[in-house]
Amino acid sequence: MKKSIISSELTPSEKEELIRLRAENEYIKTEIAAKKRIALRQEKEAARLKAKKQRLSKNLEKRDIN
Repeated sequence: MKKSIISSELTPSEKEELIRLRAENEYIKTEIAAKKRIALRQEKEAARLKAKKQRLSKNLEKRDIN
């Protein structure tokens, strides 16, 4: 993350708020990235389970035919 220089024209309370907001923004970005990773993992697991179910179904069909 780039660290910007906080202008000396800001009041102390504005500087504090800017620092707080930047920290909050970074936290939210991290939270979103984590949620995306979780969603991707869930999608992959769902696809894996679907493929497994399809393989099992095909195997059962082959047994019924034979």
